[in-house]
This record gives sequence, structure tokens and C-alpha cells, in this order.
Amino acid sequence: MDSLSQLLNMLNPRCEVNLHCRFAGRWEADHPQLGPGTVPWHAILKGEARLQIAGTVYDVRPGDVLLLPQGSAHTLQGLIDWGHLSPVAKRHNGAVTEVRAEGEGEAVEVLCGEFNFGPDSRWLFADATKLIVLHTRDRQDCPELETLLAMLVRESLAAQPGGAKLVQHLAATFLTLLLRILLSQHTPPAGLLRLMTDHRLTPAVMAALADPAQPWTIESLAQRCFLSRATFARHFAQAYHLTPQTWLTHLRMAQAARLLKQASTLTVETIAGRCGFASLASFSRAFKGIYGMTPARYRRY
Repeated sequence: MDSLSQLLNMLNPRCEVNLHCRFAGRWEADHPQLGPGTVPWHAILKGEARLQIAGTVYDVRPGDVLLLPQGSAHTLQGLIDWGHLSPVAKRHNGAVTEVRAEGEGEAVEVLCGEFNFGPDSRWLFADATKLIVLHTRDRQDCPELETLLAMLVRESLAAQPGGAKLVQHLAATFLTLLLRILLSQHTPPAGLLRLMTDHRLTPAVMAALADPAQPWTIESLAQRCFLSRATFARHFAQAYHLTPQTWLTHLRMAQAARLLKQASTLTVETIAGRCGFASLASFSRAFKGIYGMTPARYRRY
């Protein structure tokens, strides 16, 4: 299995399409700060708009996909800045909430949703990565994305039997395609995606993703890359925002969190062993240090 598939299987993110928006006239849509691990996204389907985040304004246009890895507060707004704000009407159609604002000028159509990676995602994206913008209309390597978005819109609005379930599965495919595109970039966003594409470190990263339970050390990871311990540590620090030991711990905890939720027949002690911990006590300490609760409580949560 390839490394991206292994990562997604381990994380098992919840992927949602929440809103289909059609705005005209003077409009703005405020989005508050979200909790850790929730990554909101917006796909601009039609028309031009502005995004305001952390005091900076970005122009967005059809084909742009916006990801906010830190769940940062932000505002989407139209280009018309005079007159009263257009009144907004909302209706849930069984699959998504349709948001409508009528007014003058060209309408802007936006599909919005969230990718939820769980309560701890600091190891996925560096703290400095507040916004990722993909200009898909400028690329020749993602025709599937346009087709997928068209399917998402159609199923979101058609109110057909099974539509809500189909939208959920299509949203997961949407995430996979986005991550594939980001991995193909010359410089992926800072964080795990950039680490996964560093050719000097790829053998170690892929080995650890494939089997996090192995008793990995910096020495054994460096050997995978035919590097000395010092050279491996230096390259790792240049490519990633956490130490190799911290990254391994987060990787193992992500696997543990998935097993705690999905493998109800496995004891906590068994899961600890499968995640590379020699004792239940050390596993519980590490898990609580990242998730803020014991493994047993997390399983009930």
C-alpha cells in the first residue's frame, strides 16, 4: 500500500460537505475559529470573491480550493462593497444546507465542508500553515477534481435516495485527491506532506508509516536512508517542525486512537503493544499527554 493510503487509513478522517452557497449583491460569510483537528475547506465553483484571514485579503476565483489547516477564523465576502448586506436564507435539504443571498451582480457559488482529523493534528500541518490555496484551473494534473466537484454539487442538491451517504463518500475522495495534488507540488505545505516528499527521508518515513509499532530509533531510521544519525537528524529538522521522536509518538498515537474507536474487541493493553509500547503505563502516559485523557476514557468519549 502506498504511503498516502496508509496515512489516510490510519487517520480515518471524517469528511463532510456542509454548505452549498449562492451569494449575490453585497454579502459576507463569517467563519469562527474551529477546534483542533478540524480543517474547513471552500471550493469556489463560480464567480469571484475575497477571503480575509489574519488581517490579509486574498482574491479567489473559480477553480480555487481553500484549506485552513488550523481552523482559523476567516471571512468570505463579495466584491461589491456598497449598499446593504443581502439577506441570507438557509434550508437543509437532507444532504447539505443551502445558503442563498439574492442581489445585484454576478452570483458566487461556493461548496463548503470540513475534514476532521481528530483532536490532535499538530503533527500533520505546521502551526505556520494557516491557509492553503490550490488554483486548480491553472493545473493540468487534476481533471478528476473538477468532475468530482460537479458530482458533489449534483448529489448535494438533487435530494435523491442515498444522497447524504454518497456525498460523505465523495467528500473522502475529495480529500484524497487534494492531498495527492499537494504531495505532487514542488514544495508541499509545511508539515507531514513536505516530510513525505523529501527524497532523503522517504525510506524512513514510508517504513514508519507502514509499521509504527517497530522499535524505531533515530539510528534505525537513519539506516533506512543510508545516512548517519547526525545527518538524518539535520535533514529531518530542515523538513519538519517536530523531532523524529515526537513525530513517531504522534504517529503511534494516531494509530492507537483509530484502534480504540474501531477495534472494540481489543483490550487497551493489546492496542498498546500494537502501537509499539512495552507497557500499558507508558502507553497511557503518552496517550494522555497528546489527547488529554486516558485511552479508556477516549474509547468511551
